[in-house]
Amino acid sequence: MNPYDFARIDWNKAPDRHKPIWHHQLVKQGTQQLFSGFIDVDVFAETPLFVSDPRSVPSDPKKPAQSIQNRSGEYILPGSSLKGLLRSVVETLGNGCFTLFDGQYDRGKVNYRWNVPEPFQHCSTTERLCIACRTFGMLKDRGSGVFLGKVNIGDASSYADKIYHYNPIHTAVLVEPKPRHEAFYLEADKKHIAGRKFYFHHDREAGVLTARGPVLFGGRPANRFIQPLDYDTQFHFRIDFTALEADEFAALMLAIILEEDMRHKIGYGKPLGLGSISMVPTGLTLIDYAARYTQSSSNRGKKVYQGDEMWNLLYKHVDDFSTKLVQPAMDDLHRIWHWPAEANVDYYYPSKRDWFDTPDSRGKRIKDTRSVP
Repeated sequence: MNPYDFARIDWNKAPDRHKPIWHHQLVKQGTQQLFSGFIDVDVFAETPLFVSDPRSVPSDPKKPAQSIQNRSGEYILPGSSLKGLLRSVVETLGNGCFTLFDGQYDRGKVNYRWNVPEPFQHCSTTERLCIACRTFGMLKDRGSGVFLGKVNIGDASSYADKIYHYNPIHTAVLVEPKPRHEAFYLEADKKHIAGRKFYFHHDREAGVLTARGPVLFGGRPANRFIQPLDYDTQFHFRIDFTALEADEFAALMLAIILEEDMRHKIGYGKPLGLGSISMVPTGLTLIDYAARYTQSSSNRGKKVYQGDEMWNLLYKHVDDFSTKLVQPAMDDLHRIWHWPAEANVDYYYPSKRDWFDTPDSRGKRIKDTRSVP
């Protein structure tokens, strides 16, 4: 089975754009409620996990590369990676713009830019931002202004007593995206792109796709020798947020908790079976700044939610947001990120010679790759 698929887009429903609530506006206007505070989240590795450290390259090729660590020696999931992951979910389920999509592939030989209608293109002015840009920020080379966003995500640091190491492995070769395969990357009528790409979870019992050793192309290894962290390794991080509107708050919470039978993917080697994680909120603190500066009580506008009280609040806001979901995207993401992963499915890229270039395979979709050479 091809290791990725796409979450569809409702092209009849353009992103809802409006002027954001700016960072300095900490209190509501009229009946509008704003959400400020922070949420603590535990992360559990459901499969082996590897996040590369660009600063650390083993001098001895016989030694495996290690996952990234901070200066204190703690293994981490960088806050930038977590932010990118959560933003992609908000864009997908909350009907955001295409932030990073430029449509240019293969040195300009493939151009899908105009397969994304103009109303879905990246936000270009701070006067009209989609839900993802209002929440996480907008930076545009051409356009009007910069919006820094209202969410700050710290690194997820490992728990000292919850670190486990997987055996060193030579990964299977990862290939570059092949957007020239229109049957995968475009809808059947070729008018629009197929959607946003996500990778399937692999059955944990099946292990990670590996090679017996270095695979050389042009005298250089085309795969990597790494030592991932093993499943059950645990991390913790915190998300701070300021002046989120109700739908922004709900979309962020949904991106964290998903549904009970879904998991996220992060890090290197997602097509190989690496990087499946679960996120579990452990505490939510909301701060009412109007009360904080006008009340003399000990809590001063700060309310801490934990346990059932926290989950009831999260589910209430997520349920209220359900009418704004892109339902086809939710259906697809649920199918791709379903957990536990489906057993007895082999995920690998179809062979160019034995599948893509054969007459019988022309025009076939990703769903047709469940059993391919």
